[in-house]
Amino acid sequence: MTTLRSGGGAEAQTADLAGLFNYPSLGRLLEGGDPRALEEMRARLARTNQELERVVRQGTREDADRAARAARAVTLTLALLDTLDGMRREGAPR
Repeated sequence: MTTLRSGGGAEAQTADLAGLFNYPSLGRLLEGGDPRALEEMRARLARTNQELERVVRQGTREDADRAARAARAVTLTLALLDTLDGMRREGAPR
């Protein structure tokens, strides 16, 4: 697993996380008419979740605990993306 460096304040840590995962903002994913970016994000998150589940099964106890928490966060993020996408579709002109 990748270890994030500490220090530098919340703003620096947020920038580090965005750079580490290279994930676009939710707004950019949902505002365009092309669903490919959102589908790509879902696929990346699904792959990340699979890797985390592997660590849960095969990693040390400490890594498994951290990976389980991260996997839960990824699962919640996928659910959020589905909800937001559904809301966007409902509000889209037909």
